[in-house]
Amino acid sequence: MLEITGGVSATALAYIFPAACYFKLTDRSLPWHHRVKSPAVVCASFGVVVMVISLYLALGRSWSVEGSTKICGI
Repeated sequence: MLEITGGVSATALAYIFPAACYFKLTDRSLPWHHRVKSPAVVCASFGVVVMVISLYLALGRSWSVEGSTKICGI
């Protein structure tokens, strides 16, 4: 559970939210593909890709035998 939460929140905080804020704060008359806005679009797109991959890997591990419950013995 911590891996899923951490992967989603870390990528959102590091890549998606800052890029989205920059995109919204730039001049609205410019198209989304303008050279001023394109770095924000690329950064947010990269963040979404990283988030999807992280979520896929975490859920894949949790639904496999590797993610089964383990009890530490003394």
